[in-house]
Order: sequence, then C-alpha cells, then structure tokens
Amino acid sequence: MTYILKNYQEEFLDAQEKVGKEATKTWKAFGQTPTAQLKQIYSQPDFDPETRHYCFKDDKLVGFLTSNILEEPEKPKRATLEFPIVLPGHEAAEDLLFERAIKVLQTKGVTVVRTRVSEVWGKTKEFAERWGYTPVELLGMLYSIELATVSIQETPELAEIANYDHERDFEQMIEIFIREFGMTPEQARNNFESLAKAGDQVAAHFVIRKEGEIIGRALALRQEDDPTQAYTATFYVTKDQQRKLFLTKILKTCKEKGIEKLDTSIYGDLLPLKDQLVELYESLGFSYVATISYYEKEI
Repeated sequence: MTYILKNYQEEFLDAQEKVGKEATKTWKAFGQTPTAQLKQIYSQPDFDPETRHYCFKDDKLVGFLTSNILEEPEKPKRATLEFPIVLPGHEAAEDLLFERAIKVLQTKGVTVVRTRVSEVWGKTKEFAERWGYTPVELLGMLYSIELATVSIQETPELAEIANYDHERDFEQMIEIFIREFGMTPEQARNNFESLAKAGDQVAAHFVIRKEGEIIGRALALRQEDDPTQAYTATFYVTKDQQRKLFLTKILKTCKEKGIEKLDTSIYGDLLPLKDQLVELYESLGFSYVATISYYEKEI
C-alpha cells in the first residue's frame, strides 16, 4: 500500500506523540510535546487543522509535519514549518509531507517559511540544504560535560543553596514565573505541580533564599530515555555569581547521583549574555556541542 496523507484529527494525537518520541529519541535539547499539551494547543480558536499533516502506511502513522501561519502585521506573510518527523525506514514520506505542507501554505498566501535547524536534531541540517533554506537567526547554543572529568572544589558560598521545598516555595515560584518568564498562573502552577510529582527525574532542584525570599532558583532533569544523562532547565538569578554557584552545585549533585553527562544551553533572553556564559561554561569544563538556528526559504 502507498503512503496516504491526511490533515489533523484529534484521534491522531496519541500516535503523534509516540512517533515523535521514537523518531527524536537521540536528539539533544528537543522534546516531543505530550498528547495532553497537543490537545490544548490544537483546541485554540485560531488553530488551523490544514496546517498539520500526517502520513500513514497500512493505517499506521509513520510521520507528521506541523506548520503555523504567523499573525504578523508586516509583509511578507510568513509561517513556521517544522521539518518532517518520520520513523526510520519511511524516508519516502519526508518529501511527501514537505511538498504537501508547502502547497497548502502557498494557497493561504504564505511567501516565506522558517524552521529550526541544529546539527543534533536528526536530519534537519540536511533537509535545510535539500530544500534551499538559508540561516537567518541564532536561537541557541548547546554545551555538555562528562561528569567523570569534573573535579569540584567546595566553597563556603555553596552553603547558600538549599533544596527546593514544594510546600514552602511553591507560591513564591508561581509569582516569579509569572513575573519573570511570562507564564500564566495556570501554566506556572502546572509546571511546579508536575515537578513535585516527577520523582527521580528531578536530578537537582535548588533555591537561594534571603530572609525567606527566593532570590535564585535552578533545576536539572534526567533525560526520560536515559537517566544517566541530565540537562539544566530554567534558571532564575538576581546576581550574576549565582549562576556559577548553581551550576557547581548541580554538577556536584548529579555526579553523586551517578549521572554521567549534563547538558546546558544558551537561548532566548540569555543570548545577549552569550560571551559571558560561554566563558563560564568553559571554565567549569563544558564543551560546545551545537547551535540551534532559524532558517528561512521563500516559497
């Protein structure tokens, strides 16, 4: 049977999550969106089911592609388009999905598509070259460290760092994430409630308090598919030196827990601090891994 392309239907979401996790399991700093979150996103009033494409063979989902038309006042009309996520052995679905997505966007007046590309995200760099994209904007940089090589010097300042206490710190962290990171109250609550239930996946969760007020916070999580590897998540710091303290404490804790590798990144609001952070990471023993960038193509 040949490949069959279909537009979004809610009944595809469980399979989308499964295919996404399988196809991207070796990618760094990339996570497949869970079904529950996909349902929330795809239930928004402005969601267009014609911009989500699914490829089936013998009634089995083997790949998908997501796009989204950007609501921007300026011209040209642009859309984001994530490259096809396809199971091994079904590479023929890649061009089918991409070509269908481009045709649909063209009918909707889109003239420029942009996507995220990284050396550690499967074939995304190959796809960008195959389909004529060019790099336009740096989104992030990835760094990694082998914990067997880490030698940590104890300093008195590390005593300032305490374990996150969900009962004590929850409400403060909700306020911080609303104020500092633009989350809605519901998003912030869901985030910290999920962390409280995450068990051993939380490799390290620390805060710094001053007279009862949280003035710093850091988190490291184990990779779901490989608990010997972990990555840092959102930091909240009010002084530059806190970042080094938190990273040192995370390295120490992860090593004690038998974690072998820790990944970290520079992205978003941290990009203006790129030079400073690269110097910090390299001083602690981290090595450069890859970049994440926006690429664009006129259609």
